[in-house]
Amino acid sequence: MPRARRPAIAEALRHRVQRGLASGALRPGDRLPSTREMAADLDADPRVVADAYRVLAGDGLVELRPRAGVFVGAAPGAAAEQGVASAAWLADVVAEGVRRGVSAPTLGGALDAATRSRPVHAAVIAATLDQAVGIARELRDDFGMVTTAWVADQLPSGELPRGVARANLLVSTEFTAERVLRLGQELGIRAIAIDVRPDLLSPEWRLLLREAQRGALFLVLADARFGTLVQTFLHGAEGADNVRVLVAGQDDLAVIPPGAAAYVTEAARERLGRSRLPDRLVAPARTLSDASVRAVAEALVTCNLSGPRRRRGLAA
Repeated sequence: MPRARRPAIAEALRHRVQRGLASGALRPGDRLPSTREMAADLDADPRVVADAYRVLAGDGLVELRPRAGVFVGAAPGAAAEQGVASAAWLADVVAEGVRRGVSAPTLGGALDAATRSRPVHAAVIAATLDQAVGIARELRDDFGMVTTAWVADQLPSGELPRGVARANLLVSTEFTAERVLRLGQELGIRAIAIDVRPDLLSPEWRLLLREAQRGALFLVLADARFGTLVQTFLHGAEGADNVRVLVAGQDDLAVIPPGAAAYVTEAARERLGRSRLPDRLVAPARTLSDASVRAVAEALVTCNLSGPRRRRGLAA
């Protein structure tokens, strides 16, 4: 497998730190994986990872402490908190626009019209609540969509909820794709099926699983069925036998020792409230595959640039 280059690694690390800060999984001063640890998990040259960390340090996202390691920046700037892209990436976008005949002054307006001219309401229909809420959060955070989350087998057989019937976009997972795509045809609503990244077992997760070999990694979920899917996904990974699944609202979270690593799904967070969350959270990673990101982006642009859709047989 070819080794990743510095720009790709820098952007991946930037995204993970921003996600961690936004979710509360990371705080200023938290220690990040070392250059060698990250290089091993990314199959990258340690010098390339070190360069990527230096790029993030220049943006104030991380702090490099000699002989101590890499830490989340003491005061990440507004760009980090808002997820603003790097100058180099934006320059590439502007350059590509010029190559396609779109001048730099008009590019911003074109992007604004294609992404923010009208609200896009997306109904996410998945097999479990954790999946639905997690994907809905990602569409809201990354694409600015107005989202609702639904569990497929809990949808009524008669009149559909307003959040589904009046959506601009229906989003399904592989387990609900057939039903949702058919529903989209019946309602005249654009529907897409998404899948997850093939590298979803991220470096941070692999490091946590190694740590779990010495203790335990706790997964706090809202739907026990999602726990089965996660355990199947982790099957065979080192440390997976020490992963403990807890269901919010059913299991006692007091069994999580202070300082133990815990991944809490968005649905479980909503059920628990922020005040009851464990003190060491694992940051949520971007879950959509590159192909799914492209499909959602196309749906976003199409909805923004098209006129109001016609509804088929829906009550006002």
